[in-house]
Amino acid sequence: MNTSLPRGASVTVAYCDGHRCRALRGRSPLDAPDGEREDLTERLRRAVRASHGGVLVRAECLGACHRAPALLLLTGADPAGRRGMLIGPVEESPHIDAVVDLIRKADSPGP
Repeated sequence: MNTSLPRGASVTVAYCDGHRCRALRGRSPLDAPDGEREDLTERLRRAVRASHGGVLVRAECLGACHRAPALLLLTGADPAGRRGMLIGPVEESPHIDAVVDLIRKADSPGP
Protein backbone atom coordinates (compact mmCIF):
# COMPACT_ATOMS: atom_id res chain seq x y z
CA MET A 1 0.00 0.00 0.00
CA ASN A 2 1.30 3.45 -0.92
CA THR A 3 1.30 5.67 2.17
CA SER A 4 2.95 8.72 0.61
CA LEU A 5 0.97 11.92 0.88
CA PRO A 6 0.20 14.03 -2.18
CA ARG A 7 2.83 16.69 -2.87
CA GLY A 8 1.52 20.24 -2.92
CA ALA A 9 -1.53 19.54 -0.78
CA SER A 10 -1.78 22.13 1.97
CA VAL A 11 -4.37 20.16 3.91
CA THR A 12 -5.31 16.49 3.91
CA VAL A 13 -8.38 15.27 5.78
CA ALA A 14 -8.54 11.53 6.48
CA TYR A 15 -11.89 10.51 7.87
CA CYS A 16 -12.15 7.19 9.68
CA ASP A 17 -14.26 4.57 7.94
CA GLY A 18 -13.95 1.94 10.66
CA HIS A 19 -17.13 0.21 11.84
CA ARG A 20 -17.83 2.46 14.83
CA CYS A 21 -17.03 5.75 13.09
CA ARG A 22 -19.07 4.78 10.02
CA ALA A 23 -22.09 3.89 12.17
CA LEU A 24 -21.91 7.06 14.26
CA ARG A 25 -21.22 9.27 11.23
CA GLY A 26 -24.47 8.15 9.62
CA ARG A 27 -26.48 8.53 12.81
CA SER A 28 -26.99 12.27 12.77
CA PRO A 29 -27.23 13.98 9.38
CA LEU A 30 -26.39 17.68 9.39
CA ASP A 31 -28.32 20.57 7.83
CA ALA A 32 -26.88 21.65 4.50
CA PRO A 33 -26.94 25.29 3.34
CA ASP A 34 -29.65 24.45 0.77
CA GLY A 35 -31.97 23.10 3.47
CA GLU A 36 -31.33 19.45 2.62
CA ARG A 37 -29.76 16.96 5.01
CA GLU A 38 -26.21 15.75 4.47
CA ASP A 39 -23.74 13.62 6.35
CA LEU A 40 -20.32 14.48 7.72
CA THR A 41 -18.55 13.08 4.66
CA GLU A 42 -20.40 15.39 2.29
CA ARG A 43 -19.71 18.40 4.50
CA LEU A 44 -15.99 17.53 4.56
CA ARG A 45 -16.02 17.00 0.79
CA ARG A 46 -17.42 20.50 0.21
CA ALA A 47 -14.88 22.12 2.55
CA VAL A 48 -11.93 20.33 0.96
CA ARG A 49 -13.14 21.12 -2.58
CA ALA A 50 -13.22 24.79 -1.63
CA SER A 51 -9.60 24.63 -0.45
CA HIS A 52 -6.53 25.08 -2.63
CA GLY A 53 -5.02 21.65 -3.21
CA GLY A 54 -6.78 19.96 -0.31
CA VAL A 55 -7.28 16.21 -0.30
CA LEU A 56 -10.02 14.14 1.34
CA VAL A 57 -9.14 10.52 2.11
CA ARG A 58 -11.29 7.69 3.44
CA ALA A 59 -9.10 5.80 5.91
CA GLU A 60 -9.38 2.44 7.59
CA CYS A 61 -9.86 2.50 11.36
CA LEU A 62 -7.74 5.24 12.92
CA GLY A 63 -7.78 3.42 16.26
CA ALA A 64 -9.61 6.20 18.08
CA CYS A 65 -12.96 4.47 18.60
CA HIS A 66 -13.43 6.28 21.91
CA ARG A 67 -13.50 9.54 19.88
CA ALA A 68 -15.79 8.30 17.09
CA PRO A 69 -16.56 9.59 14.56
CA ALA A 70 -12.97 10.73 14.20
CA LEU A 71 -10.81 12.28 11.53
CA LEU A 72 -7.16 13.14 11.06
CA LEU A 73 -6.26 16.60 9.77
CA LEU A 74 -2.77 16.89 8.23
CA THR A 75 -1.33 20.26 7.32
CA GLY A 76 1.74 21.50 5.47
CA ALA A 77 2.96 21.00 1.92
CA ASP A 78 6.13 19.03 2.69
CA PRO A 79 5.24 15.34 3.26
CA ALA A 80 8.25 14.90 5.58
CA GLY A 81 7.19 17.77 7.84
CA ARG A 82 3.41 17.40 7.98
CA ARG A 83 1.71 17.74 11.34
CA GLY A 84 -1.41 15.81 12.18
CA MET A 85 -4.30 16.48 14.52
CA LEU A 86 -6.74 13.74 15.56
CA ILE A 87 -10.19 15.26 15.95
CA GLY A 88 -13.28 13.65 17.40
CA PRO A 89 -15.99 13.13 18.11
CA VAL A 90 -17.36 15.09 15.17
CA GLU A 91 -21.12 14.57 15.44
CA GLU A 92 -22.92 17.89 15.68
CA SER A 93 -23.00 21.03 13.55
CA PRO A 94 -20.73 23.06 15.89
CA HIS A 95 -18.15 20.25 15.69
CA ILE A 96 -18.11 20.16 11.90
CA ASP A 97 -18.11 23.97 11.72
CA ALA A 98 -14.96 23.95 13.87
CA VAL A 99 -13.36 21.35 11.57
CA VAL A 100 -14.27 23.38 8.46
CA ASP A 101 -12.66 26.44 10.11
CA LEU A 102 -9.51 24.39 10.76
CA ILE A 103 -9.44 23.31 7.10
CA ARG A 104 -9.77 26.94 5.99
CA LYS A 105 -7.02 28.09 8.38
CA ALA A 106 -4.68 25.31 7.29
CA ASP A 107 -5.36 26.21 3.66
CA SER A 108 -4.56 29.91 4.08
CA PRO A 109 -0.99 31.07 3.47
CA GLY A 110 1.10 31.60 6.58
CA PRO A 111 2.80 34.86 7.63
